[in-house]
Parts: sequence; structure tokens; C-alpha cells
Amino acid sequence: MKMSVLHQATLYGALMFLGLSLVIPGLADAIRTTTGSKWLIAADVDAKRHLRGLNGMMTAIGAIALWACWDLQNTRSLVEALGAVMVFVAAARIYSMAVDGFPNLSGKLYLGAEAALGTIFLAWPPPIGA
Repeated sequence: MKMSVLHQATLYGALMFLGLSLVIPGLADAIRTTTGSKWLIAADVDAKRHLRGLNGMMTAIGAIALWACWDLQNTRSLVEALGAVMVFVAAARIYSMAVDGFPNLSGKLYLGAEAALGTIFLAWPPPIGA
């Protein structure tokens, strides 16, 4: 089954958005000489290593999203896996809202984007045998 132009454009746009929004800050924070920020403080060596590892993982997920763009027609399972990751991230943010309180506007926008990406990737992946 062949993908429509709208389907392809939607998936390419969503994958590029996810990929670039994770690779750029993830890589920058992973290789920066300092760790943390004003609102995220890594107090000891173990916390700094953990934070760098999370930044590396964020970079890898972004790279996988960009990789899926390379041969979109044959990456159905990869797109679905990225959708599952986004659903778990959105679920974690919703849980955080319940136990930690409501975020500011940017936190709400992140949740909306993650939920939208998860929905797109799981509900509208490339068709089998595209």
C-alpha cells in the first residue's frame, strides 16, 4: 500500500520535529563542560553522570527519529516504537501533574506535543509494505 502525500508529509514533519528537538539540546547538554541548569541541579558526580546519560539517551531517540526519515516506507516498527516512547513520556508528565503540581505553559506545550506525536506515530504509521 502506498502512502499519500499528506501521510508522508505528516510523518516526515513529525519525525523531523521530534528528531531535531531532541538531538540539538541533547547533544549540546551531553558534551557541555557543566551539567544541569538553574532549574535542574546535579549535585554530585553520580547525578551528573545520570544527567549526561539521560541527555545521551535523548540524543539517541532524536537520531532514531531522523534515521526513520531516511527510508520512511520501511520503518513502520521504528515509527511505532517512537510512538510508544512518546506515550510513556506523556504518561509520565501527566503523572507528574498529579503528584508534583501543574507545570508552566512550556510544560503544558511539551505534554501536548508529546501526546500528538505519540498519537500520530501509533495511529498513522507507514503502512505495511509501503
